[in-house]
Amino acid sequence: MKNLRTKNLKLIFFIPLILILTSCQQDGQAPENSTLPLTTTSDSTRHYYHQGWKEIMDEGHYGPSEATYRKALEYDPDFLLGKATLGRLTLDTTERRRIERELEDAGQDLPEDERDLLGLYTDFVRFTNMRDHSPAAAYEMLRKVLPGGQDILGRLVHKYPEEVYLKCEYVELINSNHGPERALDSLAVLTKERHTDNPFLMGFKAGLLAETGQHEDALAAANELSVMLDRDDDWPKPQAVYADVYFAMGSLQLAKQHADRAVELDSRNLDASRLQTRIETAIEGRVNE
Repeated sequence: MKNLRTKNLKLIFFIPLILILTSCQQDGQAPENSTLPLTTTSDSTRHYYHQGWKEIMDEGHYGPSEATYRKALEYDPDFLLGKATLGRLTLDTTERRRIERELEDAGQDLPEDERDLLGLYTDFVRFTNMRDHSPAAAYEMLRKVLPGGQDILGRLVHKYPEEVYLKCEYVELINSNHGPERALDSLAVLTKERHTDNPFLMGFKAGLLAETGQHEDALAAANELSVMLDRDDDWPKPQAVYADVYFAMGSLQLAKQHADRAVELDSRNLDASRLQTRIETAIEGRVNE
């Protein structure tokens, strides 16, 4: 099982979601108001906010996603969830600290669901800022935040069943708080009626299967994702998933090839770049044995 530090590095960026809504559904159809309302008057802001999540989670494009969130804020500079998400992405320390200050005690007039989510995202921005100068304190703070964060996302996923990217973060928190076996069980429930074809969730399942030693099933899941996307040459996501699976299998050279390709496609892809470092360390360790 990965230690808290390793798992949460991925989580923070998308890092960047056990409940499926059934009582409000009929014939597998989502109810009305099945997505989280966003407090902005700009349709363009809503569009680019959701587009940014797709780029991160489904495609593995971290760099382009940052540009998309900045575009969302061009249309509504006061959209707090967009500002918080940008704060989780930006590598500019000065900007990130400024965003944290702007988010402090902000959003008190937001609806409860949006306010709770904003609070969680603000904690993630704060964690990243703390990690720069006090890593031990940052991870201790994060350890206290994650259980409540899981509760918030679980409630929102139950209430807004079409919010697939909240679901993605929810299963990440379950994995961090309870481990891959629990996350796999939750993922099976969460995708029973919808989102079985979501690229992030498919890739995350492959990684969880690999982590629990189910290597053949993990590789099959990675292959399914690659075939479905048919975008191996454009999107970092399938490459990063293959790297994760092959690394768990001990196939370090194959893992390195895929991690290198993912980083080549987007050097900002944190999943791939951090995995690339772990793979290179493992290869070096084998050489020195």
